[in-house]
Amino acid sequence: MLYNRSVVTIAAFLSLAFNGLTFTFVGTSLPLIRTHLGITIDQAGNLITLMQVGFTLFSLVAGILSDRFRCERILMSGCLLLALSSFLFCTTPLFGFNIMIFFMMGAGLGCILSGSNSLLIKIYPVRKGSILNIHHVFFGLGSLLGPLMMNLLIAQERNWLVGYRLAGTILLLLALTLYLSGGQTPEYVNRKVINSHLSKLLHDRQFLVIMGVNCLTTGSQVALLLLGVTFLIETKAYSLSLAGIALSLYSVAMIIGRLLCSRLLRNINHSTVILTLMWMQVICLLVAWSGTGWICFLAIVMSGLTISGIYPTSLALSGIYYPQVAGSALGLLSTVSGFGSISICWLTTHIAGLTDMQMGFTVIVLACLTGLFFFQFNYRAIQSREIGCNLK
Repeated sequence: MLYNRSVVTIAAFLSLAFNGLTFTFVGTSLPLIRTHLGITIDQAGNLITLMQVGFTLFSLVAGILSDRFRCERILMSGCLLLALSSFLFCTTPLFGFNIMIFFMMGAGLGCILSGSNSLLIKIYPVRKGSILNIHHVFFGLGSLLGPLMMNLLIAQERNWLVGYRLAGTILLLLALTLYLSGGQTPEYVNRKVINSHLSKLLHDRQFLVIMGVNCLTTGSQVALLLLGVTFLIETKAYSLSLAGIALSLYSVAMIIGRLLCSRLLRNINHSTVILTLMWMQVICLLVAWSGTGWICFLAIVMSGLTISGIYPTSLALSGIYYPQVAGSALGLLSTVSGFGSISICWLTTHIAGLTDMQMGFTVIVLACLTGLFFFQFNYRAIQSREIGCNLK
């Protein structure tokens, strides 16, 4: 399939940036959303959970469809869904209506994630780890700009919903760019061959371990993006502006980490990078949970560096294992990551509602610790297989 590769690549990068922007928009403005809609933290957790349900379902659907149809069309659909939900977001205080909008927002996020990952894997078959880490740098850039933009609107006492409307407008332009980007109808796809590889994928123990680890670590990353500001305000007595700065620096650290990973993966195995980052992440979260003042602030920021490369590097590792069904493999990883985001965000807010946010944060710490245990236990087998695949 032929593309205007430069245009499609830029559009894919920018679309993922709006995924990061959306997550941090919601996270930074969550206290204002609660006030605007007149809801409790438990109800706010339900909104976030429905967003993650939409993300999870459509990550899987978009990933599977990416092995059968034009990937840029899947990505374009995600941009349109996210744009529409951004325009309709909080236009009415009706809780049921906003639940549907959050679900639609998650659907758009899922299509963008799976569609853009699959697209880049197909048009850049060499050095998958490097291109996907660079791709996810743009998620970090969006995550950086989100809190800055939202804090600026809040500080100037402007309508904070303007940020969502502006994002929706730019997403519509990206969808138009993808529609006009060229590309041809894909060649005939042998569905029996794809289904055979997909069956092997679902019965592969090492791939299942990678999925489980992503479920826990990516779920923790999303929980930090959405609930980090609330955690710092309610447990560490930070102001909204200072907590927002911490989240912005967290995103800066993610950007730096992914750039470093992109470089390191040229000489170091993907599995080794993942294991190292997971050990560092657990240490940072433990310090953030137990620390106070600037110690906690720095630990939250450094956790952005340590969590940065786990997800894109795992995506690339799965693409190395199963290049024939890379879209489905990446879609499955995104899907279980969505399940992790649903469960960890819901459990964190639920426990916080029953006790306090300090106890809720333990869910995030324990999730990363569990993921580290499983990956460490299977590390040698995963590393040996990666080396074998690279020698073929």
